Amino acid sequence: MPARPRYPHQSTPAQPGQLRAGAHTDYGSLTLLSMTDAPGGLEVQRQDGTWAAVRVPTDAFVMNVGDLMAQWTNDRWRSTMHRVTNPPPDTNGDTRRQSLVFFHQPNYDAEVIPLASCCGPDNPPKYARTTSGEHLFMKMTKAKNLNV
Repeated sequence: MPARPRYPHQSTPAQPGQLRAGAHTDYGSLTLLSMTDAPGGLEVQRQDGTWAAVRVPTDAFVMNVGDLMAQWTNDRWRSTMHRVTNPPPDTNGDTRRQSLVFFHQPNYDAEVIPLASCCGPDNPPKYARTTSGEHLFMKMTKAKNLNV
C-alpha cells in the first residue's frame, strides 16, 4: 500500500513534547520510506530507550521491519519503534514534509509461523501460528480499542 504522509507547514511553533506522529511500530512485514533529510522528522528508538534522528543519504531509502516480520523471524529481526518529531522552533522557512511510503502486507491468507531457521533448542518459537489477515485484524482492533 503506497502512502504519502503529508505534514503541513507549521505557522506556529509546536507545543513542548508535541509530535507529528506518535511512537509506533508498523503492522506488516516491511516498510520502505523515501524522505528528505531535514530538521525534525523520523526518529527510531534505540535499545536503551533513547531516540535517534534518522539521517538519510541522498537517493536512499529507509527500511523499517514491521511486527509481522518480527513474528516470522522469531524476533531475530525486531520491529522498529519510530515516531515523527516537529522541526525545531528556530527552523527558518518552510516546515512542510512529505514522504513516500510503501507498506508491505503479505496476502490476507499467508500463513505466519516463526521460521525454523530462526528457532532452536535455546530459542523456541515465541509466536503462535496466524495469518497475515488475522494479524492485521488483531492489530487494528487493538489500536481501535486503545482510542475508545
